[in-house]
Amino acid sequence: MDKANAAEWLLRRVVDRARASELVGDHLEAYPDAGGLRFWLSISGLMWRFSWRSLVGVAASPVLGLTLAMAFFVFTNPDATGNLGLPDAMVFQVKTYLLGMSVLLWMATMFSLIRLGWRDVLTGVGLVASVLWSASISFIWQRTSATVLILLWAGFIVVCFSGAKRRRAFWILCGAVGVAWLAAFALSAFPHDPYSVFGKWQFLTAVILVPILESRVTMGLYGRFLGR
Repeated sequence: MDKANAAEWLLRRVVDRARASELVGDHLEAYPDAGGLRFWLSISGLMWRFSWRSLVGVAASPVLGLTLAMAFFVFTNPDATGNLGLPDAMVFQVKTYLLGMSVLLWMATMFSLIRLGWRDVLTGVGLVASVLWSASISFIWQRTSATVLILLWAGFIVVCFSGAKRRRAFWILCGAVGVAWLAAFALSAFPHDPYSVFGKWQFLTAVILVPILESRVTMGLYGRFLGR
């Protein structure tokens, strides 16, 4: 593999095939006599230019996602709401599960915000879905609030499915969060002693692996269904 093909292969990790080929071709045409070091420094600069948002998004999304999910949960005062007549233990378990999903949803949304910008349709769909989900954790337990939330969710879904881009963004968001949940569930279900060193490494693995996997799925689906 010559350096042009190798450089194109590397750039395809951060841009599409046509763009990678164009970038390498333009560089070779502009600097035909450039040495190997200058060539690879230029390619490294291009990779950073097109990937820094993704790297920042992967690093920041877990922190921002957890912060926002917990902030909504704490400041909406969930303990002050009802429980629809359900046992308190069941309500607590459901809230805990929904809170975990809220973290994953906010993570995907924050990654989209950093990587794609606030004007992108995926970011918009994610923000609305995240706010509705966080509100549901606290307010779904009262009949009046539950009715309002059901209407808001129904309206949100109708709006999403009324346009091709919003519909695709909705399914991309569901796919990314679903894959992240499966990965987190698989790691948590793997037999381990919570007091052992492996148990701590298992948690750290989830903290690192889940955001990377969620972001990769997000951009993979985005490139296929919205980035064309």
